[in-house]
Amino acid sequence: MKATVLIPTHDHGPTLRHSVTSALTQSVEEIEVFIVGDGMPETARDVARSVARLDSRIRLFENPKAPRHGETLRHEALREAVGQAICYLSDDDLWMPDHVETMLALLETCDFANALPLYVDRQLGLGSWTINLGSDYFRRLILSGTNRIPLSCAAHTLDMYRRLPHGWRTTPVGTPTDLYMWQQFLSD
Repeated sequence: MKATVLIPTHDHGPTLRHSVTSALTQSVEEIEVFIVGDGMPETARDVARSVARLDSRIRLFENPKAPRHGETLRHEALREAVGQAICYLSDDDLWMPDHVETMLALLETCDFANALPLYVDRQLGLGSWTINLGSDYFRRLILSGTNRIPLSCAAHTLDMYRRLPHGWRTTPVGTPTDLYMWQQFLSD
């Protein structure tokens, strides 16, 4: 298996369908998709269950609500991952069709990689954040508490994840969940 796609979700049932579709239509087909539920309400759970039945590559992890954003649930799911790389996809985001392929190419020479974050602002249109982890400036920025890598833009090797001292864990209040995780990688 080339990649594990982890999609954490709580209550984004309608958008989850689109996120999972963007994962399943990747140019790399050798993936497993983990939908990690964090206390999903009934309507979101129904959507997640129907989506999980669409493709044998999808596994739904139904969990009661965990502290904060269910970070420990992500860690438990990743214990079962078999993909060489772990790619993250938010339940309300979309990927371009070659996202996983691009991340796998980047991860051939490093243990953590990120794609260019693009977003749509209703008033300003298409925007992006500059980030280059090859630069000391951007590494220091993230380590000091400014995140420039949204969850859906990050990927890492499974081997590196398993070498981390903690993996996904409950994030302190006031700290973005993904930032807390990326700081672990950058501290190594």
